Amino acid sequence: MRVYIDTREKPKAIEKIVAYFDKQGIQHESKALKTGDYMLEGQERLVVDRKQSLQELSANLLSRDRARFYREVKRARAEGIKLIILCEHGRDIKRIEDVKNWKNPYGKVTGKALMDAIYRCSIAYGVEFLFCEKRNTGKRIIELLTEEKENGRG
Repeated sequence: MRVYIDTREKPKAIEKIVAYFDKQGIQHESKALKTGDYMLEGQERLVVDRKQSLQELSANLLSRDRARFYREVKRARAEGIKLIILCEHGRDIKRIEDVKNWKNPYGKVTGKALMDAIYRCSIAYGVEFLFCEKRNTGKRIIELLTEEKENGRG
């Protein structure tokens, strides 16, 4: 198994993810990906896009600069790519419904507004939104990429 990691992922931000891959003996390589941040070799129709927090996800979905994110989402759908957004936020956010309780420390976007935007994106474009704690990100990426492959959906 070889995992491709998008070249735009900053090495410092993914140290623990790469360490998990190394510990598990999972081969990995940096490669420019058109969509998402992680993909299994030979499984180009499934990608995981990592978000470091609900704040980052909020900026992607609701800020003035959201056009780039939506271009990627639309391109994935047009090309038949299943896009999974994996948001590292912490143990208090386990599913989309939990987002409504998020208190944004930096801006005006409410948890309810973000939850609604996540649902709209999911319904309109087939994007799957999942959540994890930062310490489990590497493991979750591999689980998601291999579950999909084993179920024939990748």
